[in-house]
Amino acid sequence: MIRFLRGSGAGPVFVLILTALGLWGEYFISPPRLADTPGIHAMPLWTYISGAFEGSPLMAVTVSFALSLALAIVLVRFNISIFFIPRRTILPALLFLLLYSVFPGEMVLNPALPASLLIVAALWRMISSYRVNGMSFKFFDAALMISSAGLLYAGSVWLIPIVFIGALILRTPDFRELILAVAGALLPWIVMYAVWYVTGGDPGELTDTIRIALFGEAPSVYWSRTLVILLIVTGLLFLPSLVYLAREMPTYKIRSRKTYEILLWVLVICAAAYIFIPAVSAELMAVAALPVSFIIANYMAFTRRTVTAEILFWIMVTMIIVARLWPY
Repeated sequence: MIRFLRGSGAGPVFVLILTALGLWGEYFISPPRLADTPGIHAMPLWTYISGAFEGSPLMAVTVSFALSLALAIVLVRFNISIFFIPRRTILPALLFLLLYSVFPGEMVLNPALPASLLIVAALWRMISSYRVNGMSFKFFDAALMISSAGLLYAGSVWLIPIVFIGALILRTPDFRELILAVAGALLPWIVMYAVWYVTGGDPGELTDTIRIALFGEAPSVYWSRTLVILLIVTGLLFLPSLVYLAREMPTYKIRSRKTYEILLWVLVICAAAYIFIPAVSAELMAVAALPVSFIIANYMAFTRRTVTAEILFWIMVTMIIVARLWPY
């Protein structure tokens, strides 16, 4: 199966679509009531967006499903453009959908999902600055997109430092590039405060809302036995993938190495945010799954130990099914 998924023809694409429909099928059949959808204190922009679906659960499911597929397609296009996994494969997209479904309660109207689209676009834009002569405005664009993602999902704010880390990894940055990146990070918030004030809102109230979204206590996750086993199995698949990456990175092209370094930093920041920031909870999987998907896909695309990879992959798929059928 892994050898089959390594390709990019009609067969793997059909499997990807079938997997997406299988993961989302129960929500199309029985859309969850939006009031029961877990979440955190929402950012004002996301409050307006989610409020538009308050009376239409099926539309909320459809939009969430479309965003998931769009993000999966962007991941594939991102790899084809940068080619840090030197193979045209749908594995990153498939793995992202599987990892994103680990916490099924976060699959409908999760603010981190559209934020992840902006974050991937920012990483893509930033990495494309490699070997650009002269001053590059791409770090301004990247900071602008990640900061804009923070207007939807507050946890995205903690990823803004990745722009400056990326600037140091990809090139010797011009001081003006860093100043522009700071400006790009501030601009969306300045605009939000300006619009809020012009429309008659109280800036102090907006500040309190943002503070609660950034530092408030997120709802706790129900750690069922099947979920714990699923996370352990996923870790067992990720660890050899990480070891494989560390062993093979010296043989990669320079831009590919730098891309993986940035992805690893994204993963580290996500892990630190989950551990130390009370407002960050299971919804962060939509962001953390991005680097994890690429790292595992790289391992599955080239490892010679296909039997081991196949066994771990199918155990993870089986546990996702079991966790859905028996979430206790």
